[in-house]
Amino acid sequence: MAPPDNSKPSPDQSSLPWVQTTTPPPNPASKPPQEELSLTAAVSTIKPSDFLTVHQAPCSRTGLLTGIGLGSAVGCLRWLLGLPIPKAANWAVGTGAITAIIQYEYCQAKRRQEKAKVARVVAVYGQKQAEMRAKEEEQRRIKPEEEKRLQEEQKRRSWWKVW
Repeated sequence: MAPPDNSKPSPDQSSLPWVQTTTPPPNPASKPPQEELSLTAAVSTIKPSDFLTVHQAPCSRTGLLTGIGLGSAVGCLRWLLGLPIPKAANWAVGTGAITAIIQYEYCQAKRRQEKAKVARVVAVYGQKQAEMRAKEEEQRRIKPEEEKRLQEEQKRRSWWKVW
């Protein structure tokens, strides 16, 4: 008896053990080689200047300030309620970090919503502009014809009136 095949059959094939599928080898030119992801590779991308400009990233300043403020408040409150200073400091740091993350994500969500609104406004504005241009072009095209019609109508009218 042949050893069982561990590959899953495709939906159009039966699950018979002697039916084997052959897949073509992947084309190396179609996919770029991917580096193996690791923590050291991620840490190596951080530059010392990144720590000096972290406050300039969108939403990070708001998140950090909110985290610092609420973390300090919770730490002081826990200390005033009788917790030892190290435990109160742990509460302050934990609350500050969690608050900073939540505020940062909230701000990013608001930015995404604003970006979607701006894209929608730009699309509607472009559509309205195209409609207005088409309307103006129609008016330009009709205007000479209307003037000719009015002149012919005035020629047909008599030049005198009884009253």
